[in-house]
Amino acid sequence: MKTLTLGLALTLIASAAPAQQMLSTASPIPDGAETRFCYYEGMAYSEDAFVLMVGDNTVTSTVSTLQERLLRCYRESDGVLRWRPQSTFQVSK
Repeated sequence: MKTLTLGLALTLIASAAPAQQMLSTASPIPDGAETRFCYYEGMAYSEDAFVLMVGDNTVTSTVSTLQERLLRCYRESDGVLRWRPQSTFQVSK
């Protein structure tokens, strides 16, 4: 009985390896997706969508600025969608 259980376990492990390798090499983004969407922080955005990036930038040890950058999803001449900066604001704290 132990031999049958051990043999079954080894067979399951051997058959799971190719399936796991196939899953690890599969891309979560389908082919051609860059022509349909812009991606930012795991989200897909359509053409002409806007995102606002906000972050602290340390200029020196005593001065810090808050930077806001507005990006627009724009279609390039090659048909690929890319983020293009629309405006940038910096505010001293």
